[in-house]
Amino acid sequence: MTRSGSLVYYLASWICGGFFLTVAMFLQERAYPTGMGIGPSGAGAAILTTYFLVLIFCAFLSLLFAFLLRRLMVSLHAEQVWQWVLAGTCLALPMAWGVRWASRASDAMGLQGAGHQIAIFLFLGVRGIAEHHVLLALPVAALTSAVLFLIHRAFSQTTKA
Repeated sequence: MTRSGSLVYYLASWICGGFFLTVAMFLQERAYPTGMGIGPSGAGAAILTTYFLVLIFCAFLSLLFAFLLRRLMVSLHAEQVWQWVLAGTCLALPMAWGVRWASRASDAMGLQGAGHQIAIFLFLGVRGIAEHHVLLALPVAALTSAVLFLIHRAFSQTTKA
């Protein structure tokens, strides 16, 4: 698992993607306060709390994003950072729409109990972003894709040598 850098690759997707999302949320809140809960007053504690929650609720989506991106880029034999950034940015929109669809479907089905808890953990933790701030996903996906490209390239060069 670590020979091809998979552990580092997926951990970077989770940790860096969560960090980039937290920063994007903070900058968006400073530019246009919309009540995302990460305002300028007490920013340090709010950023840490938000980052912690983002790491919990975005874990599945971060790993799914990294998996889909890597499979797509390997199948296309993409070896340039701009290709990864473009593909990651394009992949972010259908994933955000998928979260929107999942949140609306769970509301329509009226999930209860364990099914509701699993849906919240897997998809609905970022419901507010997918519903109202979908454009935040674009720079987050671009930055995360660039980091993932660098990790993928570093480990693919060591396995070829």
